[in-house]
Amino acid sequence: MLKEDDNRFIVDTMLGSLARWLRILGYDTTYDRKIEDWQIIKIAKEEERVVVTRDRGLHSRALRSGLRSVYIDDPGDIPKSLALIALLTGIRLRVDFEKTRCPLCNGDLMKVSKDKVKDKVPARVYSLYNDFWVCSRCANVYWVGSHWRTIEETLKQAREKYRELAKVFKVRVSA
Repeated sequence: MLKEDDNRFIVDTMLGSLARWLRILGYDTTYDRKIEDWQIIKIAKEEERVVVTRDRGLHSRALRSGLRSVYIDDPGDIPKSLALIALLTGIRLRVDFEKTRCPLCNGDLMKVSKDKVKDKVPARVYSLYNDFWVCSRCANVYWVGSHWRTIEETLKQAREKYRELAKVFKVRVSA
């Protein structure tokens, strides 16, 4: 198994929400709604990416091609999907602000001083928050706002599901 931070993913067209979550967790994740299966296989081979798919046929082709692949049977259950990916690839189920990526474009996020975003965020956001990150690719601005509770709750559920899956598959759970 690779170290958790060595994982890079390519996610099929049916799992855009999951791609955003992997990016938030800090994993380089390729996702394009227009990409075809053959392109996913090609990119996964060339860039040593793990295929994450809802398509049984694509999953089988990826495995036959010697690629690592995770089949997601219930894309609506994000915590379960993240737990399964963690079980099979070793990813962490916690946000690391040093590694988190833009959920929209996969660009690197850079922490910036508050004054650099004054004209890019609503006045209320500017007055309430001090920590901001800007995407190096698309220039979107991010902060740990009220949505953070939802992110933390989803990740807490994912960690719980991971522990359940680990028991079923007799995998040692790290502390």
